[in-house]
Amino acid sequence: MKLLGSFLALSLASVACSGNIMNGDTTGSKGNGKPGGGSGDPGDPGGSGGPGDPGKMDPMMPPTMHPTMPPPVNVGMCTATTLAKPRAWRLTHLQVRNTLRDSLGFVPPSTSKFPDEARIDAMDSRNGYANRSDALEISPLLADAYFSASAELAADVAAKPTNYGITCPLANVGGACLRDFLTKFGTKMWRRPPTSVELDSLTSLFNASSMQGDGARGGVTNVVQAMFLSPKFLYRSELGDNQTAGAVTALSGYELASALSYTLWDSAPDATLMDLAANDGLATKDALLAQAKRLMAARDKASVSLQAFVQQWLHIENMLGTPKDPMVFSTATPEMAADLLEESHKFFDSVFFDGDKSFKTMFTASYGFVNARTAPLYGIQGVTGNTLVKKDFNPAERKGLLTQAGFLWGHSNSGGTHPVERGRFFREEVLCTGVADPPPSVIVDPAFGDATLTARERLSIHEKQTACAACHTLIDGYGLALERYDGIGRYRQQEMVKGGALKPIDPSGTVPLPSDDSDVQFKDFVDLVDKLSTKADPYTCFASQYQDYATGRKPGETPACEQALVNDAFVKSGYDVQALVLSVIGSPSFMARKN
Repeated sequence: MKLLGSFLALSLASVACSGNIMNGDTTGSKGNGKPGGGSGDPGDPGGSGGPGDPGKMDPMMPPTMHPTMPPPVNVGMCTATTLAKPRAWRLTHLQVRNTLRDSLGFVPPSTSKFPDEARIDAMDSRNGYANRSDALEISPLLADAYFSASAELAADVAAKPTNYGITCPLANVGGACLRDFLTKFGTKMWRRPPTSVELDSLTSLFNASSMQGDGARGGVTNVVQAMFLSPKFLYRSELGDNQTAGAVTALSGYELASALSYTLWDSAPDATLMDLAANDGLATKDALLAQAKRLMAARDKASVSLQAFVQQWLHIENMLGTPKDPMVFSTATPEMAADLLEESHKFFDSVFFDGDKSFKTMFTASYGFVNARTAPLYGIQGVTGNTLVKKDFNPAERKGLLTQAGFLWGHSNSGGTHPVERGRFFREEVLCTGVADPPPSVIVDPAFGDATLTARERLSIHEKQTACAACHTLIDGYGLALERYDGIGRYRQQEMVKGGALKPIDPSGTVPLPSDDSDVQFKDFVDLVDKLSTKADPYTCFASQYQDYATGRKPGETPACEQALVNDAFVKSGYDVQALVLSVIGSPSFMARKN
């Protein structure tokens, strides 16, 4: 392990970058400019400097596997200048686990303890997604975690060599047996076949490691760790075959296979995609879309990946880590929170896989999934057991996923509601219009903390302060409409204030619509949902949210032309979410890059 340790320390230090590659170089807040550069990525081509000499090849540069050139890039109504830039995109923790599970059948236990992936401004502005390529760095803590996981994988390979394709006794690994193992195992890890130069480098590492005292077992252990810790496993490249400055380059077949599988499954390409990639079978838009439909039909994988987006869009993925005050909400247990998260999952699946696939249905449907624990939240009786079952809700009280208890629970304080946060979320994440932070000069009126006042009475104080009113006029109406739902999502007509007094809740209001500055008047939140469902705003926003998530880009980074292409397709489909997914995959920057 001494030999590998020095190589890997350098490799991981240099791979800790943001992963935005332009013209073959990597720009980021850390690293030396090349993922896995420096003098020691054991998975890189060897040379006189020993295994990992980066002077021979950029470690993220995809090898040219076929002499055939891809067809010219069709940018449709867009221009080549609007194409996204090349990049390397670090795998998320979920993607690492899924890749190892699906490719190798083994998930190192320590992967469940990877440090949390920070969401960008998750509670303060839109698009706080955890998969943003510009934010997925490798910190020293994560590097240590990767090393531990690689050691666990290597130990499993050494203990069960036949499970991983080693066809000779472990003590006798070498020659053709070693080459065969490195080729097959490397293809699974790197989502493409290793080149002959890379195989030579790995063979050199095996030979050098085998002489350190542990023999062939030590050699196998080191090359397995090297392949895990290489940027070729930890990152997926979107570089194409032409690195000429200013050139438009189509992504390679293997890059497209990974782009499809990680977008739709959060996992590695399956055998079908790998075979198509090897035979230039993904070089057309029609071929990509046909495979996208096949992958979406695999419900067990596609559902989990889509739910990761939905939970992050709704900001509810951390519900289990935000317990309620038992003195206020005595029935609000961790088990109930888990049930509500699962309800959100089942509701989305019921529309996307079993229903009309329409976002309008998701936004307006009056049904959900409950069990004995959660049915009382909805005023439903007669439900027994832990299994979630579909039930119709009172349409005068519930419409769409924003009136489901999981969303409302996730956007409340531990001991009550949070109308300002709920209103800000609606404005920013459902209508995609940002709200400025309060100016530092604002002085909070002491009356705002008066617990004998209702939420509406407290928020009315904002109207008296010019510095507050400008923004709170944009958000408070949405939050106050949601006051009909308490901190765990129960429907209510009255609010209990300090002293035990019950005061009636007024959920009516008027809010400005971002798209045309017109005002929308409503009597309650259900009425607001009904009226907004006839406007373009929530549909345009949802399309934008998914496009940002699926492409791993921040707001404003996706060209306006491609945003228009995706949104137009969404509208023409009748707000079909599957059509939305396909339009993102069919967009120009999914297949090509502009250096």
